[in-house]
Amino acid sequence: MSSISNKELNYIKDFLSWELLMAKKCFEYSNEVQIQEIKGLFDQAGKVHQQNYQVILNYLGQVNQEVNS
Repeated sequence: MSSISNKELNYIKDFLSWELLMAKKCFEYSNEVQIQEIKGLFDQAGKVHQQNYQVILNYLGQVNQEVNS
């Protein structure tokens, strides 16, 4: 992997912000609804956004390790 440009880093920061915001919103909405099927959908969506957030962080960690090697 090659190092990433500042523009790409800004895109990645935006992706992280969006994924974190969506995870928080999904979990918040899940706590507000009473219908179990909808609650489950919000929980599932929140977990997907949480996983996406983690994947992006892991990618940044890999890039950082390669740059510092």
